[in-house]
Amino acid sequence: MLYADQQACETLVAVSYLTAEKPRNASLDVVHALAEKTQLRIKVEAAQGRKALAEVRSGRVDLIIGVSLETEKDAPLDYLTPAYTEKTYRLWLRTGEQVSLTQWPELSGLRGVQVITAKPLMVFDRQAEQLNWPIRAVDSLAVAIDKVLQGRADYVLAEQQAMQQYIVQHDLGRRFEAIDPPVETQGFFVAMAKDSACHTPALRSRLNKALLALSQPQ
Repeated sequence: MLYADQQACETLVAVSYLTAEKPRNASLDVVHALAEKTQLRIKVEAAQGRKALAEVRSGRVDLIIGVSLETEKDAPLDYLTPAYTEKTYRLWLRTGEQVSLTQWPELSGLRGVQVITAKPLMVFDRQAEQLNWPIRAVDSLAVAIDKVLQGRADYVLAEQQAMQQYIVQHDLGRRFEAIDPPVETQGFFVAMAKDSACHTPALRSRLNKALLALSQPQ
């Protein structure tokens, strides 16, 4: 077993920023894959969300899994590349709607719906606020889709994979179509605490190489 920085750090401590069960489980899979690729011990602590972010910013925790860049990088964090996964958010309309909409910036006058727990989409949210687009937040993707099908909303803003899975499971493939361009594509990263005692160029390079290897098609 090899240790970080020639045994200066016997074990790296990691936390997950993501709190939802499926994304959190995926982030734990990344931790295990990184440990295997780098031959490092990586211990996962229970902290999540803002608590996890506070822990890694302080340097008490070495790694955080599942952070995105938002508008700019978080100064106390050293983002490792490449992103281990991406999520694309799109707008979906009822198929065949008589709406002269070819790109999402043309939404004035249309009623939108999205899931209340969705991550902030900086450019879209800012434009929606500036142009006063009516967008309603609901508790689940199922509710959002029903509102569009019932004519109570004109479009749904949804993560592409989740929307496609729902459409297939409920045989709605002919009822919805996505418009281009995508609203946003968010990368999810592993980041190191700059104040971690284990933060060294050698360790950063090892982790980057492992992430690159994991991103390659198998």
